Amino acid sequence: MNAPTPVLLSLSVRVTRIRTANRKGCIAFGHRVNVESGLNDRASAIVIHVPANIASPSTVAVGGIFEVCGEASTARREHGGYAVTETQLHVQDIRQVRPSGSQVIQWMADNVPRIREVKATKLWDALGERLYEVLDQADHDAIREIVPSDEIRQGLFACWAENGDARTLRFVQDKGIPLDLARKAIKFHQRRTVDALLSDPYRLLSFSGSWRQVDAIARERFAIELEDPRRLAAALEEALYRVSERGHTCATLNDLHETVSKLLKPHAAPSSAMVKALMQGKEKGQFIARETATGDLMLHAPGTYIMERQCADFIRSLLVNPVRQQRLFPTDVDAVIAAFEQAERQHLGTPAFALNDAQRAAVKTSFEHRFSIITGGAGVGKTTVLKALYKALDTLGRPRFQMALSGRATARMVEATHEEATTIAGFLRHASEDEIGESPVIVIDEASMLDLVTFYRLVQKLPLGAHFILVGDPYQLPPIGAGLVLHVLCELEGIPTTRLTEVKRQARDSGIPAAALAIRQGAWPAFSSSETADVAFLSCSDEQIIPTVLRLYEQSRENTQILCATRVCAFAGIDAINNICHAKYVGDAKPLKAINPETGELEFTGFCEGDLLLYTANDWGRNLQNGCLGRLTEVFDNPVKVDVGTEEKPVYRQALGMAIYEGVAQYVLESDVDVMQHAYAITVHKSQGSQFPRVIVLVRKSRVLDRTFIYTAVTRAQVQVILVGDAAAVREAIAFPPKAFARQVALHSMLEGT
Repeated sequence: MNAPTPVLLSLSVRVTRIRTANRKGCIAFGHRVNVESGLNDRASAIVIHVPANIASPSTVAVGGIFEVCGEASTARREHGGYAVTETQLHVQDIRQVRPSGSQVIQWMADNVPRIREVKATKLWDALGERLYEVLDQADHDAIREIVPSDEIRQGLFACWAENGDARTLRFVQDKGIPLDLARKAIKFHQRRTVDALLSDPYRLLSFSGSWRQVDAIARERFAIELEDPRRLAAALEEALYRVSERGHTCATLNDLHETVSKLLKPHAAPSSAMVKALMQGKEKGQFIARETATGDLMLHAPGTYIMERQCADFIRSLLVNPVRQQRLFPTDVDAVIAAFEQAERQHLGTPAFALNDAQRAAVKTSFEHRFSIITGGAGVGKTTVLKALYKALDTLGRPRFQMALSGRATARMVEATHEEATTIAGFLRHASEDEIGESPVIVIDEASMLDLVTFYRLVQKLPLGAHFILVGDPYQLPPIGAGLVLHVLCELEGIPTTRLTEVKRQARDSGIPAAALAIRQGAWPAFSSSETADVAFLSCSDEQIIPTVLRLYEQSRENTQILCATRVCAFAGIDAINNICHAKYVGDAKPLKAINPETGELEFTGFCEGDLLLYTANDWGRNLQNGCLGRLTEVFDNPVKVDVGTEEKPVYRQALGMAIYEGVAQYVLESDVDVMQHAYAITVHKSQGSQFPRVIVLVRKSRVLDRTFIYTAVTRAQVQVILVGDAAAVREAIAFPPKAFARQVALHSMLEGT
């Protein structure tokens, strides 16, 4: 690559993509154009850096043509006989030459067969604002040169006559509403878009617009005053969206006050104005206000309120309607359990095998009730209960679906129960009404991570005759999304719940179960300072965490999994550990290379032969799930064409090497590279549902460190667990209740009728 040389440059640029846009300015991609000559040089890539003091980021719109002037540097890269030139331009002055037309261009690309963005852009470049008139009048002559086909022109004008709306497209363009945001608003409001946004431009918040972006559009383009009640109500609405990002589904005014104040800075709204805004927001349906049993006014975003209400109604309907077996002879559950125990004794070769009292109760409870919970800590035999329960449920002849959120947890269900399983997403996407039937049995494992949106989508898909079983531990990691389901239901009276307590996973003399139980109860466990103990804690400074972990890892690499809280942290992050281990153990090994689609050349992917791998997608055809762990065993000298389909339907792909995932050999395809990560260290979230002989956990004070994090990490170990890092931070995390328990949700009160 040649060294860039700064020069002062002035040129016309069409913006094709915005990389970033924030209070500091924006960075946009584009290419050179010349309106007069018709130049449209897509081969000349230009990156423009526009500081906020030069132009508002909202004014630099995709599709627009801008005259820019600034200091530029040009880089020339040669690849396989051809060159790519890229210009980096730090803008000192910018002026719009022609509006983007991006709205009508995108409309044509989305709606008109055989007209794509390139053709649509040519039409806009040739006609500009006159294009709207041409479309309204179906003027064939005006576009015949660019669209010579009579059939395509007829299709264009027919689509415009049916769905086109020049007034709306012009309006969103004139108001500088970004393309992706405008498309969502138009799709929802259709021909009412102009009136809806004139009435309240803050409606754009509902379509994933950022507060900073929408507030700037409203004040600059719609002349909304700082104290306008619409702005204050929108700030309340935005504050509700933000609390949902922290897991809550509702909040009081006091909870929202700090966030609202930050949104309205530097203007502080008087309380009277906030009351007026609250009333206006309620009338317009921006939020729902509900008085709790304690007299507090609780605010809900309409979406989360509806979801929680419908989930509560669904659960209540299952609770009040008992199971109807519809059989001449009722199932003898005790006899089914006895037969299951006998079969397991023979299969396992363990004459003493038997369910304990709690496991027997769990089988009976979940068989007899249409909604039930099986809960307990790690290794207490929840899967064994499911296997026995399934034998009883088989007597009813109902379709059964077992599922979990993650692909890895789903794979574990298959291994443990020897029955088919699917991710919840897969069930929602693929299961038909005929397959589900009127009274399916639904079993959700690892239910502590079940969030409100996912549960709501299940509720929407399932019939009222469903038989629903949640399996999980509320003291493991909570949902990433908003809401709580398992945690709330485990605490409610009247929910048929069985708690399992006898740990079966570790050896009886292991110290791990006792340590896990202590952590679960908020007590400091008997950590040993000896690195050979079952449960050890090696306290050290931030700077010593990684050296200590690497020394411990060396003692038994094949049996050890390193667990971390976050990806990016110089002292205890996954990236830091993985980079060191990659360089230390396989840095000189054969590198895995893939073809760069832009240059056509083989380039290093960052992986080498021998690397530990984590697969982060679901490929059910190849039995690869999100969370599968493996090792890169072979790197091919050149990509090899392989068949990854079936005998009936071959599917050919380019393979770069071979890997072993969960004991099964798999081709490493070019498409796999983007969903592979190093796995010397993984997050505790990725480890949930898995067990490893030996676990090393990096701990330091962070946003995600709480009791559930420590408990989940410790219970991943079968033989030994060693925590390394800040003991004071861990002691504090264990002492305080899990952060998830502090989430404000309404499911509890809705189920109790308040």
